[in-house]
Amino acid sequence: MTDTPQSVISGVPYPVTETGDRAPTDLGAFLGETVFTIDMAGHPYVVRGTGDLLDDVARVHEKSTVAGKDVRVWHVSKGSQGFTAEHVAAF
Repeated sequence: MTDTPQSVISGVPYPVTETGDRAPTDLGAFLGETVFTIDMAGHPYVVRGTGDLLDDVARVHEKSTVAGKDVRVWHVSKGSQGFTAEHVAAF
């Protein structure tokens, strides 16, 4: 079985629907080992990885579930409508 990442459009902010099993309340939910779900046009997508604070965003390095390799980098931020995660080209 392969661990093929789902296609993601860079630079598009996707709404974060939950971290673990609840709605996020602050950026601390995205630091260290983290799991969160985003809404990709009505389809849930689960991001698993490690996050650290970078200025006013959490930078999360998504890891594959098979070998733990980096898949992509997300910037998570809080806005007036809640949290969003955006794929960025940052390694």
